[in-house]
Amino acid sequence: MALVLMVLPAMPALAAAGTSQDVVVTATPAFISIELDVTTWAPNDIVGDGVTPKGFIAPDTVYYSNPLGDELEPSDPVVDGECRFTIDNISTIPIDLTVNFPDFTGGDAMLNTDTDGSNDVGKFGAFSYCSGMTTYADDKVVALTTGSDPMKESLAADTDLKMGLEIETQSDAWTSGVAMESTVVITATAS
Repeated sequence: MALVLMVLPAMPALAAAGTSQDVVVTATPAFISIELDVTTWAPNDIVGDGVTPKGFIAPDTVYYSNPLGDELEPSDPVVDGECRFTIDNISTIPIDLTVNFPDFTGGDAMLNTDTDGSNDVGKFGAFSYCSGMTTYADDKVVALTTGSDPMKESLAADTDLKMGLEIETQSDAWTSGVAMESTVVITATAS
């Protein structure tokens, strides 16, 4: 018996059978992509609850893309029903979302003040907001022509987000009744 015990430790361990082994490599891309469910907004055209007729804007007036009312400020906290747009986040990684609001073109085009979201003569101020913001007045983000701060940071992969816009029209009267247009740019970047 002692002889058998002495022989066993000297026997090499047997390796897995075969002369080669495979390694499966899985490479998942850091893919960033968003889509919007609604791509238009006409201030004072959702409900048209302002003093100006529905579909038209007045000077020195704040409008929200709030489905509950064009002049109704979102609540604290902001809830989904107060946000016109749904961002469908199909990214595979966490993302930051930034909203830039360029100057208008056409007619008596308003320019973005690019300061603190307030308006001025010939200039509008703008903000972006999203569902879940705790205190609307403190958490909304100034929407500059370019270079805005992120509206939402670290949005988890494959997580959708409801968002909205606020605009305060120029403080003076327009010199033209021709419609003006701006294309707001929502950008997703890696968080």
